[in-house]
Amino acid sequence: MHKILANTTFLGKDLVNLTECHSTNDVAISMIKSGKFREGMVVVSDVQTRGKGQRSNTWIAAAGMNLTFSIVFQPYFLPVSQQFIFNMAIANGVLSALQNLASSIQIKWPNDFLDLNGNKLGGMLIENTISGHLFDTSVVGIGINVNQLEFPIRNARSLANLTGKTFNLERLLGELLFFIEEEYLKLKNGAQDTIKETYLDNLYRFAEWATYDDGEIFTGKILGIGPSGHLQMMKQNGKIQSYDLKQIKFI
Repeated sequence: MHKILANTTFLGKDLVNLTECHSTNDVAISMIKSGKFREGMVVVSDVQTRGKGQRSNTWIAAAGMNLTFSIVFQPYFLPVSQQFIFNMAIANGVLSALQNLASSIQIKWPNDFLDLNGNKLGGMLIENTISGHLFDTSVVGIGINVNQLEFPIRNARSLANLTGKTFNLERLLGELLFFIEEEYLKLKNGAQDTIKETYLDNLYRFAEWATYDDGEIFTGKILGIGPSGHLQMMKQNGKIQSYDLKQIKFI
């Protein structure tokens, strides 16, 4: 991948293009520490040997078949207490690009992208540095299954699986950056209510009774997301409870 065909203001104007790396997030964080970056820098790699996922999982993707990249943001304007609205904005941007290709894609809390059958097409991992009560930098690592057709785990799918088409990775990256930038600028302009509404409208299992595990199997319904990203859940007995990422599993 040599260039990005993105109609953006600042995302992707600085491009670090790698054939292989341990993790694009790690490369981006290293460049931030050395001062060799500006907001909107994108690190993209054909393959990650130690790609990161949520819950300390490893992100596995075939070389040259998918998108694995990281974006550097400096959301100084956002208080740390409202950190999850940033996640929502970026997830909405990714989703907008993907839904242009396959309309059936949803967001799974906090940062995964699924088809209607609950199969995973991609995910995000956001790593923040904080200065006082505000953000300093945010590195957003994104992995999307694009042209790979077979996976080592049962519940993974790609855009090619869903549509029967093969996609140009450079063009798709450009589309992703365009929509991500659009949502980020909405956030910067104070459209938090709109961003949250869009996220919930596309949230997997939102307002539906389903089965979960918080140490015990139970039936619950997602009511919303708290400012710090906690999942707000109503249990069948009427009890309302909040969970962070490691406290609950979707069954």
